[in-house]
Amino acid sequence: MSSTKTEVEQANAAYAAGFDKGDLALPPARGFLILTYMDARLDPARYAGLSEGDAHVVRNAGGPPTTRSGRW
Repeated sequence: MSSTKTEVEQANAAYAAGFDKGDLALPPARGFLILTYMDARLDPARYAGLSEGDAHVVRNAGGPPTTRSGRW
């Protein structure tokens, strides 16, 4: 097993063991969504001043978002 995978699994286990966010409401507390590029260098929580539960975050692999209504 790679050291990166081991580190990620250990971090996940520690996070899960101390998880205390179960009381957060499912809809985002601040009532919005961030659509951002799928780039590991971007941290939406940091650049938008968010905490867990504040917003949904969707990472797009590329290309402009579209809808059938064309409202983008």
